[in-house]
Amino acid sequence: MRVTVIGVGRIGEALVAGLCRAGTSAESITVVGRSMDRTFDVAHRHGVRVADLRNLPGECDVLVVAVKPQQIEGVLTNVGSALRGSALRPVVLSVVAGVATKRIEQFLPSVVPVVRAMPNTPMTVGAAVTAIARGAAATEHDLRLVESVLESVGEVLRVPEDQLDAVTAVSGSGPAYVFLVAEMMIDAAMTLGLDRVTADRLVTGTLAGSSAMLGVGDVGPVQLRAAVTSPAGTTAAALEVFEQSDIRRTFRGALTAARDRSVELSGVVRPPLTPASADQR
Repeated sequence: MRVTVIGVGRIGEALVAGLCRAGTSAESITVVGRSMDRTFDVAHRHGVRVADLRNLPGECDVLVVAVKPQQIEGVLTNVGSALRGSALRPVVLSVVAGVATKRIEQFLPSVVPVVRAMPNTPMTVGAAVTAIARGAAATEHDLRLVESVLESVGEVLRVPEDQLDAVTAVSGSGPAYVFLVAEMMIDAAMTLGLDRVTADRLVTGTLAGSSAMLGVGDVGPVQLRAAVTSPAGTTAAALEVFEQSDIRRTFRGALTAARDRSVELSGVVRPPLTPASADQR
């Protein structure tokens, strides 16, 4: 499988690293970036090829767009021009937040399939959960091809595109919620008299071990929590404080705010994009 990754930030490099770990030949991976120093640094680190937007590889199965939202207009313009001038028809996989498949498709030949994805930062350690949604021209074969790429960095789920804003709120932003819990637990542990190093190791180990338990068997979080909670015990005392603070309502409000912001941001990036005219497609 031949993969070109446009954008060599954390997400782009994490995907390159995951593909290499999964056994994809470095010779079949190409990176394209704005900063040549950064691009060649990533290429050297993973042994992959380098190209630029004006000279995309002549053979490519999946073309990943992993740039910032404000950069995508120029990238799509160049990609569309390159594809219209060649027989190349890769699956265009966008991991750019807030840009709908319909907007991406307007810059490309109509036969080019587009798949939109929302990964999260655990992909840097091969533990991502990524949701994907198909564009108008994407087939089952295209989705499976994209899944084979993204499974190199974790789990992949299919969702309708109108659910991607909710996905952003849950899993895209989700790691920050977990890190905030870790931060608060460490601070609270230190108020109980533990030093920072001990508190950090206890909290980090507890969260990592607990997360691992969630992925084992058919037992869900409700059953796992109940198994730790003895009646009138220490855990029950702590959980009572959480419930009295209406923590469930707080979480619902937080995720709703993240979802709404995702919708708002997607509206910000749409107006500047100028689609190709029909005769150019």
